[in-house]
Amino acid sequence: MVGTGMIISSCASIQGPENVTDTTLANRLMQKLDERDKIIGDLQHRVQQLESTAQASKPANTAVTKAQTNPSEKIAATQPLNQPPAQKNTATTQQGKAAPGSFEVDEDAAQRALERTLVQTGALLLPFGQAEIQPFATYLRREAKQPLLLATNNNLQVANASIRNNEFDMGANLLVGLPFESQAEFRIPYQIINQSSVIPAGVNSQETSNTGKSLGDINIGLAKTLVHESGWIPDLIARLTWTAPTGTTTDNNVAMNGGFNGFNASMTALKRQDPLAFTGRVDYHKTLKKNGVEPGDQLSLSVGATLAASPQTSLSVGLQQTYAFETKINNINVQGSDTVSSFFTVGAASTIGRSLFFSASGGIGLTDSSPAYFLNITIPFRFDIPFKSAANKS
Repeated sequence: MVGTGMIISSCASIQGPENVTDTTLANRLMQKLDERDKIIGDLQHRVQQLESTAQASKPANTAVTKAQTNPSEKIAATQPLNQPPAQKNTATTQQGKAAPGSFEVDEDAAQRALERTLVQTGALLLPFGQAEIQPFATYLRREAKQPLLLATNNNLQVANASIRNNEFDMGANLLVGLPFESQAEFRIPYQIINQSSVIPAGVNSQETSNTGKSLGDINIGLAKTLVHESGWIPDLIARLTWTAPTGTTTDNNVAMNGGFNGFNASMTALKRQDPLAFTGRVDYHKTLKKNGVEPGDQLSLSVGATLAASPQTSLSVGLQQTYAFETKINNINVQGSDTVSSFFTVGAASTIGRSLFFSASGGIGLTDSSPAYFLNITIPFRFDIPFKSAANKS
């Protein structure tokens, strides 16, 4: 080889006086080359070990490591074939600071919002040692046609009277958590009903307006969890309520729909798929006879879904339908008194403090016998009851 010959010649010329043969110089040179090859091999072996250790500890950064080793492959390594660019699932900057309009989801807070809504709707019971008072106000608009017999010129004619009601129902619910997964429930309502009646009388119509006010019928109930969710089986809560005849039947010629003893039995089912909760409820209400009048029994069905939409807010939608059977007067059925009323409901609720909760809901009637619409506002307040500490000490 030309290069080797040149090196050997130069070495021979340097040593000068020494009697060294060309063969000896060549052997020394080959020995040095072998030592260099061993050093290079050892360095390559160490590099391979370091690369294998880095790949084992950070497999996700393999593409980045290769891109850094070979800059020409940087784009291909950071964006593999058939792999879309990575998307940010949170609106945060590389420094870890939240970008404008973003928030960190607190799962516990979201669950509290969902849990508070389920307690308010009766799909979940309070734990022992806690109580909740729920002041509420409801506005309901009702419009109906009522057939009447009118005497004109010694003749009887059938006419439809327009009845328009603006009903205000306000008061408070009280829930108390009891042992054995049960709950005591109380409801005290107060009613104000403004009724306007338009009765046709020949060419001119007659309109009358009256307002009735009275304490409503107080409800006292007990609820108990029967079954806990397991697999496809939902939570089941049974509830029995007594309606006390504390209200009045009529006031100022306005029907107040009160003053009757009654009993209500219901079963509520709850199936959770957090952050969603699905509910279903069946109610049967029996009203006892009074002064020969026995209002028809009522069967109600309702389904709904509640979503924990944000850390402090829940949204809900639902459908309610009530079948009212015929009213009896002196054991005689009143024809046409049976009705079917349906509501489509929506609601939103949010925590406004450690113990306070705000809930707003509304509904639109879907049948002729249903009220036109209603609006409800409830502000539950939760607190610990005194005998909780006494029970813990004992």
